[in-house]
Amino acid sequence: MKATRLSGIIYALLAAIFNGTVGVFSVKLFQSGLSPNQVAFYKCSLGLIIISLIVFSFRKGKALVTFFQSKWIVVAVCAFFGFFVLYHFETNAYVTTNVSTVVFILFGSATVFSFLLSAISERRFFNVKEIQAIVLSIVGLYLIFSNDGGINLSLDKGLINAALAGLGYGLFLFLSKKLKLGSGIPQMCILLLFGSIYLYIPVHQELKISDISPQVTLILILLAILPTIGGFWCTTKALTLTSSQSVQLIELSEPIFAIIFSMVFLGQVSTISQYIGGGLVFFAIFLHEFNILPRRLKTA
Repeated sequence: MKATRLSGIIYALLAAIFNGTVGVFSVKLFQSGLSPNQVAFYKCSLGLIIISLIVFSFRKGKALVTFFQSKWIVVAVCAFFGFFVLYHFETNAYVTTNVSTVVFILFGSATVFSFLLSAISERRFFNVKEIQAIVLSIVGLYLIFSNDGGINLSLDKGLINAALAGLGYGLFLFLSKKLKLGSGIPQMCILLLFGSIYLYIPVHQELKISDISPQVTLILILLAILPTIGGFWCTTKALTLTSSQSVQLIELSEPIFAIIFSMVFLGQVSTISQYIGGGLVFFAIFLHEFNILPRRLKTA
């Protein structure tokens, strides 16, 4: 395996770890009375403020302007799918559908769609390795989420919204790679700028900044730093080093890290089937990234 691809795998795993903190922080924020739309907008806006401070502290303003002039359309498109479509439809899905169903459909559709887009762009069909990875990862996800209130796969508005959110994230990964978005502070700053603009649209009537307590502000800042800045930066960095379908597949380990964080910080207990599901997800990643079965077949 090339060093660049291995680095891409590591960055994608880091993105999954950072994104795995979303659930822990979000539970605290929802308990404080903030709506999902408010949380999405606040964390994105705070992320923009933090990144902007870094830009001006390290005198990256010129690089930011240069990047904006050359890539603003690319960033606007990627941010639309990666921030607005993902967060907006995910939020609406939670209104009518349980959390387990939403997350399962979101991750599953994002995985299948990212593999499908890559196959279409390369004018080919899925290979055996990809089919194995997709099937194992979806079965693993089902085992992880089927315990928490069950998964309801009846066709309704919530399921459609969750699928659209997954398609949005799959498109973000594919287009970021295809359009050569790149990674770095300028990219993150402009992504968060457009993301904040998009997310302001559904939330502008709910904004009540004066009602936010210092404790809630601290949690929002952590949410902005870890999953929003850290997660998206590691994702975009991984996309410069490996394929979009590999990044999506590796990021399926996010629920596993979320379970670990929930167990440590929220005292939630996991089941055996969730551990088995997590094992299947990691097995799918190893099959796809390290070609374990093809190597054994050759040596047999």
